[in-house]
Amino acid sequence: MSTDICYVISHGFAARMLFQTGLIAKLADQGFNIAIICPDAKDENWKAFDGNKNITVYESEEHNNIWDDDYSFKRKYFLEDIKKNSALWEKHIHSLFYSKSKHPWKRIRPLYYYCFYFLIKYFPSIRERFVERENKYLVSQKLNNLIQKIDPALVVSTYPVSLLEAKILFAAQQKEIPTITHLLSWDNITSKGKFPVTSDYFITWGAIMTQELKEYYEVEDKNVYQCGVPHFDHHIKLKPEQNFKDKISELGLNANQPYLFVAMSAPRFCPGEMDIVEWMILQIEKEAWGNEMQLVIRPHPQIMQGAMKNNSWVSRLKKINNPKVAVDFPRLVKSKIKWSMQREDMNHLSNLLLGCSICINSGSTVSIDALMVDKPVILTSFDGDRKLPYWKSARRLIDYTHLAKLVKLGGVRVSTSYEDFNNQINSFLQDPELDWRKRKDTIEQQCFSQDGRSTNRVIKVMNSISKRILGTVIKE
Repeated sequence: MSTDICYVISHGFAARMLFQTGLIAKLADQGFNIAIICPDAKDENWKAFDGNKNITVYESEEHNNIWDDDYSFKRKYFLEDIKKNSALWEKHIHSLFYSKSKHPWKRIRPLYYYCFYFLIKYFPSIRERFVERENKYLVSQKLNNLIQKIDPALVVSTYPVSLLEAKILFAAQQKEIPTITHLLSWDNITSKGKFPVTSDYFITWGAIMTQELKEYYEVEDKNVYQCGVPHFDHHIKLKPEQNFKDKISELGLNANQPYLFVAMSAPRFCPGEMDIVEWMILQIEKEAWGNEMQLVIRPHPQIMQGAMKNNSWVSRLKKINNPKVAVDFPRLVKSKIKWSMQREDMNHLSNLLLGCSICINSGSTVSIDALMVDKPVILTSFDGDRKLPYWKSARRLIDYTHLAKLVKLGGVRVSTSYEDFNNQINSFLQDPELDWRKRKDTIEQQCFSQDGRSTNRVIKVMNSISKRILGTVIKE
């Protein structure tokens, strides 16, 4: 039996967007046959689909080798003007000067490929030849066979910079199967490098992402659908029935007292963030922000697992012993899918955001999560008391294209020192409505709407596209 829609899910946050919002289940409930291709068919999140005859999960069985890794690494040198993109140039600087890899080729290749990047402006045929030969990296007989077995009418990718997803999109297009990219995150277009495969249709968060598609890929308006962010619907849904006090009590804090919420990143992006967290704990002890203020610290999953895992920070976090400070470790599942989270974790995060006085981070997506529930946001664009080189410092993050746009909209505040940070915290505590209009404008530009109906809009888009392809309709 052929499949109507095939989703490729290579990232845990994409699984959250598609699964924990009920989006895939809603499509299946309308009678559509859904296939999911992922790196781990045993991921516990898929157990929710057990017994659903309209949903089948397939493991890709495609494993990246050293050549795949090298291809993903070198693309930016051949296809991008990396010096004009802070995020891509930072990747070059990091791999050249700060990488801890002991692999000889990984130490040499940034210099080797930079030579090609330098030469391209004099010999553009180098880039042209790379583009002509690029498709050879995207051919996978295993994935071709899998697509043939699934026989989908439509293929949907969420993270097109993933080589697995690029290979599946390529296989689909070779078979003339229509493709959609439902973009996972706000930084994917500007900070991850050129997509290896450009889909026929795109589902975006909002106006900024749509404009970036036009700028980077010359995508026509008729092929782009602005829908908002499905997993943010969960925040909105919980607003009238929020139970953050229960979550705060579970963390051992006083549910009737206010708290600041810190969402951490990895040391790679903000080396001094752990120092800033410990400084905040001292301020809580001194009652600098009032005798009732508490602190909730949430490490990013990248601190807990993967290439950026940092045992030192985890150890320091586990040693925190303060009645007014709690650490909320993310609830990861054992999986080959990067940052695959328990379903309960999304509920937990939503509630912690709904109850906090201020959301503090160095520049992650949680900034927009917080704005969606009308919370002030402060970015810590400094390194504690240290003065680090720019390309190691948290200062560089706000120059990344997606963050620079966020900051320019004025919906978040940027702090550049402890004194500045402290003043901004006090300003928001005194007036929680500070910058209210700019926050609303930021959400409108980034996420289309705060109405909590993004998932429904995506289903309508799938309805529109699938009607053309399949001659059938998905009901809302």
